[in-house]
Amino acid sequence: MVLCVGYMGRLGSVGLRAARPAFSSSPARCLSTFGVQRPRAGFARSELLTLQSHSRTFFWGSSKPATPAEKAEVVVSEKTAPEAAAVSTPDAVPVEPSAAVDAASSVPSPDAALPPVPAPTDALPTELVSAIPSPLQYGDLAALGLASWTPAGICRWGMELLQVSTGLPWFWTIVGTTVISRIILFPFSVKQMQGTAALAPYQKDIASIRDEMAEAQKKKDMLAMQRAALRQKLIYQKAGVSIGGMAVAPFIQLPVTLGMFFGVKRLCDLPLEQLKFSGFEWVPDLTVVDPTYTLPIIATVLMNVQISVSMRDLIGQTPQMGHIMNFLRILTTGSVFLMANLSSGLVVYLITSITAMIAQSLILRQPGVRRLLRIPLIPDHMRTPAPSMVDSFKYARKWWNDKVADARAASRQ
Repeated sequence: MVLCVGYMGRLGSVGLRAARPAFSSSPARCLSTFGVQRPRAGFARSELLTLQSHSRTFFWGSSKPATPAEKAEVVVSEKTAPEAAAVSTPDAVPVEPSAAVDAASSVPSPDAALPPVPAPTDALPTELVSAIPSPLQYGDLAALGLASWTPAGICRWGMELLQVSTGLPWFWTIVGTTVISRIILFPFSVKQMQGTAALAPYQKDIASIRDEMAEAQKKKDMLAMQRAALRQKLIYQKAGVSIGGMAVAPFIQLPVTLGMFFGVKRLCDLPLEQLKFSGFEWVPDLTVVDPTYTLPIIATVLMNVQISVSMRDLIGQTPQMGHIMNFLRILTTGSVFLMANLSSGLVVYLITSITAMIAQSLILRQPGVRRLLRIPLIPDHMRTPAPSMVDSFKYARKWWNDKVADARAASRQ
């Protein structure tokens, strides 16, 4: 094998001397592909003219087809190459077979594999990419038993429909579904406000009827209770308000509100793996509690704002409603520690729902919007000023003393 390589090296050196044109006797021409050659004189001008058509020594051919004239020149050059080799007396230095093998091995192969291209520096780590779950598809929540015909199941199905259809991150999916639920309940809220505003001029009569009904209930006088109920029905008819419509509106809003609450709670408590990547940098994981207490504090502040905004519209219903709102403010202050135990996704739902209700109350307070939606305007003289905390404490004390007196009177009988 070594002898064959050495013989091929001699043939290669002779062929290359015949094919490559030499323009000078520079020492650079002393090196051949497989061996070392001594300096020799260049070819004659006539030989150079015959070798110009095939002076390329690449390993691949030209993509341009050769013309007949070029083919003829190639034939002539092939005939003259042996003659030129015979005329010239190559005094080549004998090359050892081992040197020829080393030289052949040092020549880079055109088929050698290229060095691997380094990966971009901004690529995500493999561990992080493998940890991200695949997006939800239609029917995944139903396969997990999370979509059903219950209010919570319907709300979860709505969240899946919104997320799969739009590709929103789960943080904005919860926010968007909450806003859509408030938009669905908006007509019922308007209907309830229409009835409340229409009954505002008759609040004193309604209050007296309620007191009469409470007194008749204590005495178990069924005739007096029916008489009071008939008077109340006549007042509602006079105001153009349906008792059934006023009673149905809160019952329709309650299932949607509770359905959203328990629907989001179940997804976060399960937990659904996709909720661990919320898509919002400030709240990265919706399945865990907020360790900074930021979300519970924001929710508590918004609840107090909502109570303050709603008091102006609820004062005209009953005299006790203002005191109830003040006590709700006290209860919401302690709700920070309660909501601190809830998952971040559930608190995000609460914040979004409270914000939507505040915006709804402010919008429906505008006279132009009320006229457009046919909600009667309530005169200022019909509004009862909001009671202070001191007034609420006095009211609570009086209520407690009345209840104790009633209990003692009942025990004596």
